[in-house]
Amino acid sequence: MDFLFVFIISLLGLFFLLFNTILFATNSDVRKKVYKMFLAYLIALSIIEIACHIIGFLHPNLNFFISHFYFIFQFAFLSSLFYKLFKEKGMKQLIVLIFIVQIIILIWTYYSNPQLFWSFNIYEISSTSFILVAYALLFIFKNLDVEHNYFNFSIGLILYLCCSNSIFLSGNLDLVLLENPYIDIWVFNSLFYIIFQYMVYREYLFFKKQ
Repeated sequence: MDFLFVFIISLLGLFFLLFNTILFATNSDVRKKVYKMFLAYLIALSIIEIACHIIGFLHPNLNFFISHFYFIFQFAFLSSLFYKLFKEKGMKQLIVLIFIVQIIILIWTYYSNPQLFWSFNIYEISSTSFILVAYALLFIFKNLDVEHNYFNFSIGLILYLCCSNSIFLSGNLDLVLLENPYIDIWVFNSLFYIIFQYMVYREYLFFKKQ
């Protein structure tokens, strides 16, 4: 029952992700306004999340390897998105450099320790999240005086990644905060993911009214 409660909360996040993906993909007017890598990001994460939930339900705690696809795909697509959003040539070059260095480090990490593929990679999670949060914060800061695309998305991304990163870096992934009612630390990750998807939905509404 405890596992089922946490799983249902997680399913709500998946539902909102699929809902947002369908909205962006089926509205032709909005689809023309968003960058293709943003739509590809939503579609890729939808596929990954579906696979993660199916494996997690059938074989609990055996879906950790899915996290690598999630964080690497997220890092790749959103690095490409921010590359498009930033106009300064120096910032674009920095994003490319950081991406190349990060991918080389990750490849070396898995080459050195192949068993890491079957568990959470704390470096992968924390480093990619920190980089994307830095991009999002800088993007918001540079555009505070104007109403712009991807503002809601950037805020949601910062909130979710900061929460998710805090959980992973705590090192206690089995922490139960309350026994009755049952609340474990993963509930907060799922709740912040739902908030993130709400901000993605707000981004859809912003594009739609333009």
